[in-house]
Amino acid sequence: MNKPPKAFFRLFLWEIENCLNLPVLSLIVASAILAVLVQSTSITGFTHDYGDLYSGASTIFLILTLVTCTLFSHSFAGSFGRGDLKRMLSYPVKRWQIFVSKAFALNLVIFSIYASTYAMNLYINAISLLEPMFYVSLFTIFLQLLFVCAVSVGISMLAKSELMSIVISFLLVFGLDNAINFHGISTSMGRFRNIFGYFEQITHPGFHYASSVAVTFERFTGSIVFPLLTAVVVLGIVFVYFTRKMEID
Repeated sequence: MNKPPKAFFRLFLWEIENCLNLPVLSLIVASAILAVLVQSTSITGFTHDYGDLYSGASTIFLILTLVTCTLFSHSFAGSFGRGDLKRMLSYPVKRWQIFVSKAFALNLVIFSIYASTYAMNLYINAISLLEPMFYVSLFTIFLQLLFVCAVSVGISMLAKSELMSIVISFLLVFGLDNAINFHGISTSMGRFRNIFGYFEQITHPGFHYASSVAVTFERFTGSIVFPLLTAVVVLGIVFVYFTRKMEID
């Protein structure tokens, strides 16, 4: 691990291998399949179109949030208790390489599995591969993943306890989804309604699966900017703290 690019690549592969171990991989795949199946069983009627992507979205976000909190807390906060972080730093690697490799690898694995499994909707609900709302839905899943990632990593750096980090980060995101206006941009379903509804107006005028009223451009942009800005700010602060200030016992 002498050269920075080589060291980063090895750390990235090491994190990927940890995610692909049977217990962790089984958790991600099983949760993704469960989320999609629950979404499909919530659909009523005999019509199959892009509107089926909207049904059961709250369940997908709930399961995705729980899995993301668990895996990020296990990787970041758990590395303190298991001594993994201290062992990695005994090699000639930089702290930023450890942080970035963990965050990038976990996001890549979780989103890849959830996106692949979510594609089951194309077959189950007879949705065209060219249906733009399918890709809009994937984008909202990615935004939720980034948002929960930032919250979970931030809590992990503060708590340094895997169990506490899982519980606190999940309850924090779950609380935001239920304690504030359901249609607001601070909630996962509020953002999904706005983004899905805005593109629905453009691609399928006359249909209103996501919202009975027109979604304004301000609500649409706010639903994208809020999770992205939160992720950038929180991860930026945590990154500086992890690389410059945090003491590892």
